[in-house]
Amino acid sequence: MANVAVMTDTVACIPQELAKEYQIKVVPAANILVGGESYIEGETISATEAYALIEKDPDRFVTAAIQPDYLLRVYEELGKNTDKIVFVTIASSLSAVNRTASIAADLLKEKAPKMEVRIVDSRACASTQGLVVLAAAKAAAKGKNPEEIANAAMAVRDKAGGVMILDTLRYIYRTGRMSKTAARIVSLFNIKPINKINDDGTVEMVDRTRKSMDGIERLIGYIDKNSESDSLHFMVTHAAAPDKAEYLAEQLKQRFKCLSMIISDYSPVMGYGAGPGALFVGYHPEVNF
Repeated sequence: MANVAVMTDTVACIPQELAKEYQIKVVPAANILVGGESYIEGETISATEAYALIEKDPDRFVTAAIQPDYLLRVYEELGKNTDKIVFVTIASSLSAVNRTASIAADLLKEKAPKMEVRIVDSRACASTQGLVVLAAAKAAAKGKNPEEIANAAMAVRDKAGGVMILDTLRYIYRTGRMSKTAARIVSLFNIKPINKINDDGTVEMVDRTRKSMDGIERLIGYIDKNSESDSLHFMVTHAAAPDKAEYLAEQLKQRFKCLSMIISDYSPVMGYGAGPGALFVGYHPEVNF
């Protein structure tokens, strides 16, 4: 058992079996609210069920930020077995989770001064964040201390990239970047944007296409052009599109020397704006830590 507990939020898209294997504590990035009912991603609602609700009536699907007292209780629960925690969060530029985690850590200091909580901003989301989290968990499994674990996470963060393709722009209004009417009109043109995650965690469109297969090819081409090595670790996440994710994974294995491959669900906490059919690829070369 690791001496340091590693935490992350659900946007990291860590599969349950990996969370169990590496003893990663996964907390909700936000609460999911649908028609007055509250759900916890991965516990009381699955990603498949969430995307079905989004597709049926996106306006009824909303999220609410988790509160510091919730994370404080999680810290205290973990504190029964360890006095050291490393929490790798979604990019602070995309969510308030990082700030909430810091507030909760300050509250913990007042109650348990000997507890140490180290918070790491992944500067990413989805697959890329997941790879950063796994680096932290692997370092913890090796018996590293909190500083070394945080350094391992940041070393992968600094080498990692992320790129995604949306299947539709119908849901993009949920992010506040476009009006609902404009999103519906643009979606009629069947434009599928390809976005990258910048170094500061922000999202930028780098290409667009009208055909899914062409989009996957361009996505792979982007990775080929922008990765510093053809030997890469990959994590593919999908928004209720398992077949497309499997196809993309196979294409990546053919084009690169695949050091590892993980396929998982794209968190609906972020996917409510991306919409069903979205694919996200996180990748990084081998990093020694």
